[in-house]
Order: sequence, then C-alpha cells, then structure tokens
Amino acid sequence: MLRMKLGYILIAIVLLAGLLACAQTSQAAAETKRNPTNQFVMGPSEVLVPQGAFLLVRKGRKIGAIKFTSIEQGSTVGTGKASYESYFQGDGSGSFHSPNVRKQTGDNDLKPLKGIGRLSFQVGKDRIRIGEWSFLSSSPGAVSMWPYRGSQKDYGFEFAPTSATDISEIDVTDKRLHWFRYDLNLKTSIHLSLCELPK
Repeated sequence: MLRMKLGYILIAIVLLAGLLACAQTSQAAAETKRNPTNQFVMGPSEVLVPQGAFLLVRKGRKIGAIKFTSIEQGSTVGTGKASYESYFQGDGSGSFHSPNVRKQTGDNDLKPLKGIGRLSFQVGKDRIRIGEWSFLSSSPGAVSMWPYRGSQKDYGFEFAPTSATDISEIDVTDKRLHWFRYDLNLKTSIHLSLCELPK
C-alpha cells in the first residue's frame, strides 16, 4: 500500500515538473504574440527575433547569423510559420564576406503540441539551422539557446541582437554588441529596440 502511494506521489511530481517546464515555453510563446516587430526579447533561455533583423550566434571562434524573412503567428500560442536565412563562418575570421561562408535557408511550421507536460512533442518543423549548429524554435521567430534535442543548459553559445537587415552590414568586432547566454537566473526578459542596436 505504501509503495503504491509513493508511486502515485512520484507520478504527480513528474507531471507537475512537466507542466512547469511547458509553462515557461508557453510564457515565451505568449510574449512572442505581444512582441512588437521593432525589438528583440532576450529571455533566460530563448531569443524572440523580430522579422528582418539579424541575430548573431557565436561559440569559440565560430560565428553565425540568422534572420527571419517571414513570421506568421498561428491561431494558438506557439503555432504558426516562419522562414529564415542563416550564415555560418567556421574559420575563426569572423567575416561574413569571405567565399567560404555557408548560407542556408529554411522554414518552420509549428503545430499545437501533442501529449501532456514533459511528454508533449511537436509534430511540425521546429528546427533552426545555422551552419553546423541547430536550435529549437518553440514559436515563430524564436531561437532557443541550447542545441536542438539537447537538454536545457548552457552549452557555451552566445547571442547578440543587431539592427542589421543585410549580412553585409554586420560587424562582429563592434564593441557595442551585447552578448547574452543561457541564464536561468535572469528573472525578467530584456526588451531591446532595433533603433538602439548596432549593426
């Protein structure tokens, strides 16, 4: 009898933890619904990117850039479609002008989640690719700060919002760039207006 009660308590704890994790993702997705098109929203584990502006991603000497060329929110939070283009420079030069830069295009088609809590899963396309890296996109225009299908933690990736709309405008050496990392100690999201950001 005691073993059965402990089993029920354990199941309840797992389900509650799953619901809390989903609540964090849903909160970010809900913020995307309210996110004006002229600002980035930097959260503790996710970046909400406005359409047309580049987000820089770096790890070590490798650097990438991603821009959503279209963002279409769905009828429910966290659903919809997005298209993007990304660039990747892995030679350590930091230059997006050299011929060995890898350009990719892709799209997302996010459907309502299936399942309950931690057992929920996405049946649509939720992967963002930047060269050799890939990240989860939990809602149109969102980029998670950990590798796709990885556990949620800091893997050393850094993210810098820019006001650049063309890859030729980006200067990765600009000292005004502000780099963010996965940080669950960040209690509130940071809103950054495009007009205040460097290219």
